[in-house]
Amino acid sequence: MEELRGGYRVLFWLVAGLCGVDLLCMASTWLPGEYTAPQWLVRGLFLSAFPALSVALVCGFISGAAAQLTGSRNAGRLGRYVRLLPRALKVAYAAVICLAALGFATGAGTAEDAKADASGYYYTYWDKTADPQHSVRVELTEPAYYEALKADLRISGATSAVFLAFSSFLVLASASASAGRTGTAPEFP
Repeated sequence: MEELRGGYRVLFWLVAGLCGVDLLCMASTWLPGEYTAPQWLVRGLFLSAFPALSVALVCGFISGAAAQLTGSRNAGRLGRYVRLLPRALKVAYAAVICLAALGFATGAGTAEDAKADASGYYYTYWDKTADPQHSVRVELTEPAYYEALKADLRISGATSAVFLAFSSFLVLASASASAGRTGTAPEFP
């Protein structure tokens, strides 16, 4: 990772740090009781994943990493590049993938757009089997409301963690491609 210099280093650690905070927020949804991470933080991390991914994609295209790692003529290069990563980074990326998969799996069954107002806790859905079609309100208990809310936050966290992890990988690949072009590090194998 000695090719990670300047702006690439800053961007890599920024995105990796956001991914770590995102995973901690997602893991907090597995704790019993109400959610502990503030909703605004989870939503903000979700929204921050898109500019980070955009910047990483631009870096990938400018540096040539996207062309070096994809395409039919470069089959196997991506796998060889992943094998060259330091062990700690491989473990970190594997942990992100596993935690995100667990987040999707545990959040998918109970995630509703739960709401609360003065009349209680509920979620609504569009009943397409009725004639005419209409919106149906389903009442929730307080524990069910918090479980639905935590499942929704868990899915948001898992999605942004995957985007942020991919962004950090792309930044690292872009730094390697840029270093290979300037002659300070070898090109991808």
